[in-house]
Amino acid sequence: MTGFNLNVEASARTPEIRLSDGRLEIKGECYPEDVADFAGSIMPTILSSLEEVQEFKVYIKLFYFNSSTAKFLYDFFENLDDAAHSGKSIVVNWLYEPDDDSMQEAGEDFAEDMENLEFNLLEDKE
Repeated sequence: MTGFNLNVEASARTPEIRLSDGRLEIKGECYPEDVADFAGSIMPTILSSLEEVQEFKVYIKLFYFNSSTAKFLYDFFENLDDAAHSGKSIVVNWLYEPDDDSMQEAGEDFAEDMENLEFNLLEDKE
């Protein structure tokens, strides 16, 4: 158990974010006006949490994101991949709607670039 928790409500342009005890959930749309500002508001807590745990699970279900967010996500996954390379157990679950080919393909693209973490592509039938 860590002391790092994050609860960010979704806005019109940013996703809901929940972080607790080595579990991170990101759900919604992500196209903030200033992605660096958005990342700066959440990444320090996420990375601190990652340092404190041996196992880290990520659940991402995005309905839309823009190219700036794609770069942010790639950098985020690189951080996770580096942590996995150093011995941590990192699992990313990329959830997408059964008929959402673009989100499935985006997950496939991210998964291809990761060498050390477990990256699962999962149809979410909710």
